Amino acid sequence: MYSIALPQTGSADGAWAKAQAVAALGTAVDALDDVGASLAVLASDTDWHSDGVRAMQESLDDLRVRTRVEVSETRSREFEAEGADFS
Repeated sequence: MYSIALPQTGSADGAWAKAQAVAALGTAVDALDDVGASLAVLASDTDWHSDGVRAMQESLDDLRVRTRVEVSETRSREFEAEGADFS
């Protein structure tokens, strides 16, 4: 006799937890991308030759670079969550 029952591959709770984690990480990536874009505009807008403004521009540029690193790290966590088994 043939078995037509599909094997249980995970629980609904596990799938829901995974979906929520992926969605939250996606939201975080979007927010970080928005911040990075805003920082890029601020950095270029303050690209003057005054010492005080130059220091602010360098600080904004550094913050923009660090934000891009966070985007990359958060995307990595998002991809890990997509492949995770929460069952």
